[in-house]
Order: sequence, then structure tokens, then C-alpha cells
Amino acid sequence: MASVAKRIGADKERKARHLDEALGAELTELRTYRGWSQQRLSELAGYDESYIRQLERGIKSATLRTLSDLASTFSMNVSGLIRRAEKRLSQK
Repeated sequence: MASVAKRIGADKERKARHLDEALGAELTELRTYRGWSQQRLSELAGYDESYIRQLERGIKSATLRTLSDLASTFSMNVSGLIRRAEKRLSQK
């Protein structure tokens, strides 16, 4: 069984320079809050674990379909997910 990452902010706040990084930080926070591993999120959302890792690190940009799938997995809407990322970005 995969281990669960420690919560973001446990020892430092993750800074984001771009929306992709802010979205990735939000995905990580939402995932770890639920106690899910990246593997579990990938299974629930229907994406490869390596893609989830890349999204969380801000290396890949999510398509609208991916955003919709991830938001649904977290029981939220796309606009709420983007709003959270924009708020994080504005706090830099």
C-alpha cells in the first residue's frame, strides 16, 4: 500500500509562481486532506499516477476535461477548484 504524503504547510507553505503550480498545490492539499495517496487519486479520477504527479508539481497543464474529472473526484465544481488556485496565486 502506498504511503500518504504529509500535509502541505506542515513545515512550510508551498509558493506558486504560475496558475499551473497553484493548481498543483491545491490538488496536493485536497488529496492529502482526504488521506489519499497519488495512486488512490489516480484510480478514483481515472488518470495515470505519473500524470497526477506532474499536475501536482505544476509541470503539466490540465485540460478542461481533466479539471472537470478532478473536481468531480473531490466533490466540487471546476470553478471552485480554479478559484482556490487563483487565491493561492494571489497570496504570493
